[in-house]
Amino acid sequence: MKSITGQYECLHRSGIGLDYFTSRIDRLTLQANRQFIFAIQDRSRVSHAAKSLLSGQQVDVNAPETHRKGSYTYLGDNISFNFDDGTQEKGQLTPDGIQIGNKFYEKVSDSTLLPPTHRMKSNMEDIAKGLKIAGALGGAAVKAVKTIQDTIQTTQGIQSTAASQSSSQSANPQGQGYPGAPTSPASAPKPAIPQSSAPQVHAVDDVLTEQNTETLFCDQCGAPVRPGKHFCNQCGANLP
Repeated sequence: MKSITGQYECLHRSGIGLDYFTSRIDRLTLQANRQFIFAIQDRSRVSHAAKSLLSGQQVDVNAPETHRKGSYTYLGDNISFNFDDGTQEKGQLTPDGIQIGNKFYEKVSDSTLLPPTHRMKSNMEDIAKGLKIAGALGGAAVKAVKTIQDTIQTTQGIQSTAASQSSSQSANPQGQGYPGAPTSPASAPKPAIPQSSAPQVHAVDDVLTEQNTETLFCDQCGAPVRPGKHFCNQCGANLP
Protein backbone atom coordinates (compact mmCIF):
# COMPACT_ATOMS: atom_id res chain seq x y z
CA MET A 1 0.00 0.00 0.00
CA LYS A 2 1.27 3.45 -0.93
CA SER A 3 2.23 5.66 2.01
CA ILE A 4 -0.31 8.32 2.86
CA THR A 5 2.26 10.73 4.32
CA GLY A 6 2.93 13.90 2.34
CA GLN A 7 1.19 17.11 1.30
CA TYR A 8 -2.39 17.55 0.08
CA GLU A 9 -4.10 20.58 -1.42
CA CYS A 10 -7.70 21.73 -1.74
CA LEU A 11 -7.81 24.52 -4.33
CA HIS A 12 -10.69 27.01 -4.23
CA ARG A 13 -10.50 28.64 -7.66
CA SER A 14 -11.87 32.13 -8.34
CA GLY A 15 -12.58 31.40 -12.00
CA ILE A 16 -10.58 34.39 -13.29
CA GLY A 17 -7.14 32.78 -13.40
CA LEU A 18 -3.91 33.78 -11.65
CA ASP A 19 -4.54 31.33 -8.81
CA TYR A 20 -1.58 32.65 -6.81
CA PHE A 21 -3.35 36.03 -6.42
CA THR A 22 -7.06 35.28 -6.67
CA SER A 23 -7.66 31.74 -5.33
CA ARG A 24 -7.50 30.10 -1.90
CA ILE A 25 -5.51 26.95 -1.17
CA ASP A 26 -6.12 24.81 1.93
CA ARG A 27 -3.20 22.50 2.71
CA LEU A 28 -3.04 19.30 4.70
CA THR A 29 0.27 17.74 5.73
CA LEU A 30 0.34 14.19 7.09
CA GLN A 31 3.59 13.44 8.89
CA ALA A 32 5.12 10.02 9.48
CA ASN A 33 4.70 10.35 13.28
CA ARG A 34 0.90 10.35 12.84
CA GLN A 35 0.74 14.11 13.33
CA PHE A 36 -1.03 16.43 10.87
CA ILE A 37 -1.21 20.17 10.14
CA PHE A 38 -4.19 21.88 8.52
CA ALA A 39 -3.35 25.25 6.94
CA ILE A 40 -6.61 26.93 5.91
CA GLN A 41 -6.22 30.05 3.77
CA ASP A 42 -8.76 32.62 4.97
CA ARG A 43 -8.70 34.97 1.96
CA SER A 44 -7.01 35.31 -1.40
CA ARG A 45 -3.93 37.52 -1.64
CA VAL A 46 -5.81 40.12 -3.68
CA SER A 47 -8.71 40.21 -1.24
CA HIS A 48 -6.36 40.46 1.74
CA ALA A 49 -4.35 43.28 0.11
CA ALA A 50 -7.54 45.19 -0.67
CA LYS A 51 -8.78 44.79 2.90
CA SER A 52 -5.45 46.04 4.27
CA LEU A 53 -5.58 49.06 1.98
CA LEU A 54 -9.16 49.96 2.93
CA SER A 55 -8.41 49.67 6.64
CA GLY A 56 -5.51 52.11 6.30
CA GLN A 57 -2.88 49.47 7.09
CA GLN A 58 0.24 48.64 5.15
CA VAL A 59 -0.62 46.51 2.14
CA ASP A 60 0.15 42.86 2.87
CA VAL A 61 0.23 40.36 0.00
CA ASN A 62 0.95 37.30 2.14
CA ALA A 63 -1.83 34.76 2.25
CA PRO A 64 -3.51 34.81 5.72
CA GLU A 65 -3.87 31.28 7.07
CA THR A 66 -5.36 29.50 10.09
CA HIS A 67 -3.30 26.54 11.32
CA ARG A 68 -4.81 23.59 13.16
CA LYS A 69 -2.82 20.65 14.45
CA GLY A 70 -3.51 17.20 15.84
CA SER A 71 -3.03 13.49 15.30
CA TYR A 72 -4.57 11.10 12.82
CA THR A 73 -5.36 7.42 12.61
CA TYR A 74 -6.48 5.37 9.64
CA LEU A 75 -7.76 1.93 8.98
CA GLY A 76 -8.27 0.77 5.43
CA ASP A 77 -9.79 3.66 3.52
CA ASN A 78 -11.04 5.46 6.62
CA ILE A 79 -9.02 8.20 8.30
CA SER A 80 -9.80 10.14 11.49
CA PHE A 81 -8.40 13.53 12.50
CA ASN A 82 -8.24 14.33 16.22
CA PHE A 83 -7.58 18.08 16.66
CA ASP A 84 -5.73 19.48 19.65
CA ASP A 85 -8.81 21.57 20.54
CA GLY A 86 -10.81 18.34 21.12
CA THR A 87 -12.77 18.25 17.85
CA GLN A 88 -12.69 15.38 15.43
CA GLU A 89 -13.27 14.93 11.68
CA LYS A 90 -13.43 11.81 9.54
CA GLY A 91 -12.31 11.38 5.97
CA GLN A 92 -12.05 8.85 3.16
CA LEU A 93 -8.78 7.83 1.50
CA THR A 94 -8.82 7.66 -2.32
CA PRO A 95 -6.11 6.82 -4.87
CA ASP A 96 -5.66 10.56 -5.59
CA GLY A 97 -6.13 12.09 -2.16
CA ILE A 98 -8.45 12.44 0.81
CA GLN A 99 -12.14 13.36 0.85
CA ILE A 100 -13.15 15.28 4.00
CA GLY A 101 -16.80 16.31 3.98
CA ASN A 102 -17.41 18.21 0.75
CA LYS A 103 -13.72 19.06 0.28
CA PHE A 104 -11.27 16.97 -1.67
CA TYR A 105 -7.57 17.25 -0.85
CA GLU A 106 -5.40 16.14 -3.76
CA LYS A 107 -2.02 14.68 -2.93
CA VAL A 108 0.65 16.89 -4.50
CA SER A 109 3.89 15.70 -2.86
CA ASP A 110 5.30 12.81 -0.84
CA SER A 111 7.57 15.23 1.01
CA THR A 112 6.39 16.87 4.21
CA LEU A 113 9.02 19.64 4.15
CA LEU A 114 9.66 20.89 0.62
CA PRO A 115 6.91 22.77 -1.21
CA PRO A 116 5.36 20.94 -4.16
CA THR A 117 7.27 21.54 -7.39
CA HIS A 118 4.12 21.98 -9.47
CA ARG A 119 2.84 24.65 -7.06
CA MET A 120 6.14 26.55 -7.16
CA LYS A 121 6.08 26.50 -10.97
CA SER A 122 2.44 27.61 -11.11
CA ASN A 123 3.08 30.42 -8.61
CA MET A 124 6.08 31.71 -10.58
CA GLU A 125 4.06 31.74 -13.81
CA ASP A 126 1.18 33.58 -12.12
CA ILE A 127 3.58 36.13 -10.59
CA ALA A 128 5.19 36.79 -13.99
CA LYS A 129 1.77 37.27 -15.60
CA GLY A 130 0.68 39.52 -12.74
CA LEU A 131 3.76 41.71 -13.10
CA LYS A 132 3.18 42.01 -16.85
CA ILE A 133 -0.46 43.00 -16.32
CA ALA A 134 0.51 45.44 -13.58
CA GLY A 135 3.12 47.00 -15.87
CA ALA A 136 0.59 47.43 -18.68
CA LEU A 137 -2.02 48.89 -16.34
CA GLY A 138 0.62 51.11 -14.74
CA GLY A 139 1.68 52.51 -18.12
CA ALA A 140 -1.93 53.19 -19.08
CA ALA A 141 -2.54 54.84 -15.72
CA VAL A 142 0.53 57.08 -16.12
CA LYS A 143 -0.64 58.15 -19.59
CA ALA A 144 -4.13 58.85 -18.30
CA VAL A 145 -2.80 60.93 -15.40
CA LYS A 146 -0.49 62.89 -17.73
CA THR A 147 -3.37 63.60 -20.11
CA ILE A 148 -5.53 64.82 -17.23
CA GLN A 149 -2.71 67.02 -15.93
CA ASP A 150 -2.10 68.53 -19.38
CA THR A 151 -5.83 69.22 -19.77
CA ILE A 152 -6.02 70.89 -16.36
CA GLN A 153 -2.93 73.00 -17.02
CA THR A 154 -4.25 74.10 -20.43
CA THR A 155 -7.62 75.03 -18.91
CA GLN A 156 -5.94 76.96 -16.11
CA GLY A 157 -3.76 78.81 -18.63
CA ILE A 158 -6.80 79.84 -20.69
CA GLN A 159 -8.66 80.97 -17.58
CA SER A 160 -5.63 82.93 -16.38
CA THR A 161 -5.25 84.67 -19.75
CA ALA A 162 -8.96 85.51 -19.88
CA ALA A 163 -8.85 86.86 -16.34
CA SER A 164 -5.79 88.99 -17.18
CA GLN A 165 -7.46 90.44 -20.27
CA SER A 166 -10.65 91.13 -18.34
CA SER A 167 -8.65 92.89 -15.62
CA SER A 168 -6.80 95.01 -18.19
CA GLN A 169 -10.03 96.01 -19.93
CA SER A 170 -11.57 96.96 -16.59
CA ALA A 171 -8.59 99.17 -15.78
CA ASN A 172 -8.70 100.77 -19.27
CA PRO A 173 -12.40 101.05 -20.16
CA GLN A 174 -11.71 103.29 -23.20
CA GLY A 175 -8.69 101.35 -24.36
CA GLN A 176 -6.24 104.02 -23.07
CA GLY A 177 -2.74 102.66 -22.84
CA TYR A 178 -3.85 99.23 -24.04
CA PRO A 179 -2.14 97.92 -27.14
CA GLY A 180 -4.51 97.47 -30.02
CA ALA A 181 -7.36 99.43 -28.42
CA PRO A 182 -9.48 101.49 -30.85
CA THR A 183 -8.78 105.21 -30.93
CA SER A 184 -11.65 107.72 -30.91
CA PRO A 185 -12.00 109.91 -33.98
CA ALA A 186 -11.30 113.07 -31.98
CA SER A 187 -7.96 111.80 -30.73
CA ALA A 188 -6.94 110.03 -33.93
CA PRO A 189 -3.99 111.76 -35.65
CA LYS A 190 -4.74 113.26 -39.05
CA PRO A 191 -2.88 111.70 -41.92
CA ALA A 192 -0.04 113.79 -43.27
CA ILE A 193 -0.51 115.14 -46.78
CA PRO A 194 2.40 114.30 -49.04
CA GLN A 195 4.38 117.35 -50.13
CA SER A 196 4.00 116.42 -53.75
CA SER A 197 0.15 116.41 -53.58
CA ALA A 198 -0.24 119.70 -51.65
CA PRO A 199 -1.86 122.48 -53.75
CA GLN A 200 0.60 124.99 -55.15
CA VAL A 201 -1.33 128.10 -53.96
CA HIS A 202 1.63 130.40 -54.22
CA ALA A 203 2.05 129.60 -57.96
CA VAL A 204 -1.57 130.56 -58.77
CA ASP A 205 -1.23 133.75 -56.73
CA ASP A 206 1.90 134.70 -58.67
CA VAL A 207 0.09 134.21 -62.01
CA LEU A 208 -2.90 136.30 -60.93
CA THR A 209 -0.63 139.00 -59.58
CA GLU A 210 1.28 139.07 -62.84
CA GLN A 211 -1.93 139.16 -64.87
CA ASN A 212 -3.33 141.99 -62.73
CA THR A 213 -0.11 143.91 -63.18
CA GLU A 214 -0.29 143.71 -67.01
CA THR A 215 -4.06 144.28 -67.31
CA LEU A 216 -5.10 147.53 -69.10
CA PHE A 217 -8.32 149.51 -68.89
CA CYS A 218 -10.43 151.07 -71.63
CA ASP A 219 -10.19 154.89 -71.77
CA GLN A 220 -13.82 155.20 -72.82
CA CYS A 221 -15.73 152.80 -70.50
CA GLY A 222 -13.04 151.72 -67.97
CA ALA A 223 -13.53 148.01 -68.68
CA PRO A 224 -10.41 145.89 -68.22
CA VAL A 225 -8.77 144.60 -71.37
CA ARG A 226 -5.96 142.18 -71.81
CA PRO A 227 -2.62 143.30 -73.16
CA GLY A 228 -2.33 143.09 -76.93
CA LYS A 229 -6.05 143.91 -77.54
CA HIS A 230 -6.79 146.72 -80.00
CA PHE A 231 -10.49 147.10 -79.30
CA CYS A 232 -12.48 147.17 -76.06
CA ASN A 233 -14.69 144.14 -75.69
CA GLN A 234 -17.18 146.24 -73.76
CA CYS A 235 -17.67 149.39 -75.89
CA GLY A 236 -15.57 148.68 -79.01
CA ALA A 237 -13.35 151.79 -78.63
CA ASN A 238 -9.84 151.77 -80.09
CA LEU A 239 -7.17 151.07 -77.52
CA PRO A 240 -3.83 152.88 -77.66
